[in-house]
Amino acid sequence: MEDPRAKVEAYLENNKIPQLFEAITAELLFYKPEKPREYIVKYLENAKLTGTSTLITEQDLDTMFGMFDITKRGVVTAEQANRALQVILGPSADLSEVGVASGAKLSKGEFVDAMAQALKRASPYKQP
Repeated sequence: MEDPRAKVEAYLENNKIPQLFEAITAELLFYKPEKPREYIVKYLENAKLTGTSTLITEQDLDTMFGMFDITKRGVVTAEQANRALQVILGPSADLSEVGVASGAKLSKGEFVDAMAQALKRASPYKQP
């Protein structure tokens, strides 16, 4: 017999429910709408059509790259990039899901592209 708690956790994770709630909460805290319930409804309607968006921009990812490239060599390791992704998405996040090999060295452009792909992939809802 399957553990009911494990079944619930799998359901939540498979449907990206925690990520959806985190995205909604981030939107509410960032924009502070006067009518939060209406804002949530519109957000969900839009997410159903276009997917959820991230509040992290490419400029933010550029800055993050600089924080990890402390030696100013112009590259970071896949392990450093994974740590950056895990700060944003949680401990199970892994850039190998978007093709970054373990032990790889990433330039700023590669880092930004891989992180952006991983963030988009983690979106709770995507366009059909």
